[in-house]
Amino acid sequence: MDLPFAKRISKIKSGNESGKYILYWMQGAFRCHHNHSLEFSIWLANQTKKPLLVLAVVDPSFPKANFRSYKFFLEGLKDVMVDLSQRNIAFQIEVGDFLKIVPKYAESASFLIVDKAYLPNLRRIRRNIYERVGSTIFEVDTNLLVPVDVASDRKEPAARTIRPKILRLSEAFLNDFEWFEYEGPRIEVDDRMNLQNVETALNDLQVEYVPPCSMVGGHSEAMKKLERFIEEKFHSYAKFRNDPNLDVESKLSAYLHFGHISTQEILKRLKQTDDVENYEAFFEQLVIRRELAHNFAYHVEDLEDLYSLIPSWAVKTLAQHVEDEREYLYELEQFEKAQTHDEVWNSAQRQLLETGKIHNYLRMYWGKKIIEWTSSPKKAYQIMVYLNDKYALDGRDPNGYVGILWCFGLHDRPFRERKIFGKVRYMGLGKIKRR
Repeated sequence: MDLPFAKRISKIKSGNESGKYILYWMQGAFRCHHNHSLEFSIWLANQTKKPLLVLAVVDPSFPKANFRSYKFFLEGLKDVMVDLSQRNIAFQIEVGDFLKIVPKYAESASFLIVDKAYLPNLRRIRRNIYERVGSTIFEVDTNLLVPVDVASDRKEPAARTIRPKILRLSEAFLNDFEWFEYEGPRIEVDDRMNLQNVETALNDLQVEYVPPCSMVGGHSEAMKKLERFIEEKFHSYAKFRNDPNLDVESKLSAYLHFGHISTQEILKRLKQTDDVENYEAFFEQLVIRRELAHNFAYHVEDLEDLYSLIPSWAVKTLAQHVEDEREYLYELEQFEKAQTHDEVWNSAQRQLLETGKIHNYLRMYWGKKIIEWTSSPKKAYQIMVYLNDKYALDGRDPNGYVGILWCFGLHDRPFRERKIFGKVRYMGLGKIKRR
């Protein structure tokens, strides 16, 4: 068979194809619009004359997930439920352990289709599940413009090395989407989770309570954000994107993290504006920088050890300055409660606590200062990851980890040597105040 969007699809294993249905485990691309995994599943169901079942697993024990992130996630699932119902496709939501639930449903499936994962822990979960599943398995890369395996076969050292590779392929992958009409019957499923009231459903899960943000999850909300961005901010994005006072960011990072909207859909809509300068500036962030981050995450086996993740020159220079005297020293609790001497830093942390996001330029300053005010780089890294993963709606994401690691020299170059940072780039309050 000639597969649709074949360059996005990897066959993980061949197996028993005599099952009763096609199973799409939706884990990463929680949307029904511009979702290659879903459309491939529909195409396969039509080809094999078997019904399609879409499965989403809500795992309360998932590392670092909490009330805030789960609320946003479940709001996205509400959109998925409505959209799949309109296409006459069965949608099963299960609460529990990925490793138990997915193999159970796969036992009766002839094919298992899965969204591609980039983070080490999610790749490990998939490998473990694949060993337990006897059916044929396909992975589909639908959350990047250029599939991570196609863009590069190595860990790229910087944006300048991955940029030409992506640019050469971008136009073809921008236009590789195809929509299929589902022809099969709708499987009857059990209503395992009532999403009419998301907060009530969350209370039943008993996850760690972190106050929710005002942002609402889901594809429909993502599209509203996109249209508002185009109408109010896109025309000045290239000029003012680094100015926290003007705040011309798109506010789409959380929706991208949960797969509520696709890169393709955003770019196609922005192209309609015929604003080349701002399109190219946004493309640099949405595609080049974001997909560089996914390339990095995809080629490492863990994200725990700082010194195994940053360039050797950065390791050396930070180690040489680890004993340097710090004018201020804070512990995690003081950082978390925004109790430093620096009101600019405190305001950035309060923004994270209240809104689930820090303006991208301020987030760089936020990270650099944690390095400066912590007793060691390794401790600073742990604090940054903890705060970002706990409070940011786009936490636990390749972009988040790489943004933090950039503060320690990843995807950057050496600068003039100075105290504490060595040759790692420094950011001072003066530059922030000038902005």
